[in-house]
Amino acid sequence: MRRTGEENRRNILEVATRLFYTRGIRAVGMDTVIKECGVGNATVYRQFPTKDALATAYVEGRADAWFERMRNTAGEHADPRDKLIAIFEVLATDCARSTYRGCPMLNTNTEFPEGHHPAHQAAVTHKQQIRDWFYSLAAEAGADEPDQLAEELLIVLNGAYATASVLDGGTYGKRAVELARRLITSACAPRAAMT
Repeated sequence: MRRTGEENRRNILEVATRLFYTRGIRAVGMDTVIKECGVGNATVYRQFPTKDALATAYVEGRADAWFERMRNTAGEHADPRDKLIAIFEVLATDCARSTYRGCPMLNTNTEFPEGHHPAHQAAVTHKQQIRDWFYSLAAEAGADEPDQLAEELLIVLNGAYATASVLDGGTYGKRAVELARRLITSACAPRAAMT
């Protein structure tokens, strides 16, 4: 059965996502992606004219998936402090998985440190969006300095993602939740004082 262009695109991106995340973007050639997809060269290059385009689509897809999961989890809580803590609880679960290979954005930044590369730019944009979201939640939570809390939480998030990929992910994911909780409690007004 012939696939539509959208089905081909989705298949190629799913295969590339698996390969890029487990092996690294630079380590995986387009020939490997083509072989794993089971389609011809023309089908892949029609959807993604260059490897840079495919790498960028991978990063953007992972960023979108991260936000969807985290916003859904945060949405289960009314209190903005609980929303922030819930994000770190998901992080802890992710870091403890045997398939965890680090944060795709941090990995991409390491592989493509040159600022002009579109995959690098997509990774940077994602981290900026997380910081901005943390700022919004920190402000809603009554943080004295929401900018500072957002930046500190981003440091904890990225630190946990990076450390968990090298050492015991379960342990460092839990530590990140504890540290985030302490930062949030210290920075925000007591719950009884919230209106």
